[in-house]
Amino acid sequence: MPETFSDYNIEKDAYNWRAAMNSSTNGRWYETMSEEDRNILSQIKWLSQEDANIILIPFLDKKYKDNHEEINDAVSQIKIKLDTQKDQILKLMEELTKRPIFNEKFQIWYTTCKRWPYNRRTWEIWTFDPPEKSWRLRAWSCGFAHELLHFQTHKYYENEKPMNLLNKQQFNLIKESLTFLLNHEFPWVNLSTDRWYPQHQEYRKTLEDYRLSCWDRKDFEDLISFGCNYILKNNILSEE
Repeated sequence: MPETFSDYNIEKDAYNWRAAMNSSTNGRWYETMSEEDRNILSQIKWLSQEDANIILIPFLDKKYKDNHEEINDAVSQIKIKLDTQKDQILKLMEELTKRPIFNEKFQIWYTTCKRWPYNRRTWEIWTFDPPEKSWRLRAWSCGFAHELLHFQTHKYYENEKPMNLLNKQQFNLIKESLTFLLNHEFPWVNLSTDRWYPQHQEYRKTLEDYRLSCWDRKDFEDLISFGCNYILKNNILSEE
């Protein structure tokens, strides 16, 4: 089975901070960040990574030194949690998507920015400490499974029909909404509930209702076909 590695790296953390203010992706929990952190975010908005790093690297270096024990503990706990559950998650993911896990290594970066992104080109995942410490271990497992489902969708389905008929916004909608499956297909894995983004809830419920209506013949490819056709038929997020 593929390996997972967790670590903290200031430059990787800075990448996430800068991306948080220069991308349209989801997964931002700014309301849980300190006033000092939000002030730094406002300073780096629209800056290049090089220019943002002039502000971010000294700031993050101090943050790391001030919170050294807490960050090291989180990185260690992520490794322990995923070492315990990753093989089961990977096996269930292969069964769900009907495709092998294609990569031999997944790098998990701890981030001090309240944003949980991934990089599908390098197969990296960023994770942070959730506000409630009692939720952290279940959240990390769920986060890994969530991003792993994204990776599988990108790798095996994004460029094939019918997904390749979707525009970028439509693909993002179905990609994020498919994660409702984690609440049904991983019953023996101690995951937190995957709810995610408010703007996807109506469509996400449509997918879930369809999947529940044909549970006896549940099939990932069939769900994708239904979801894509529903988007196209109803002109959801159409660019026309």
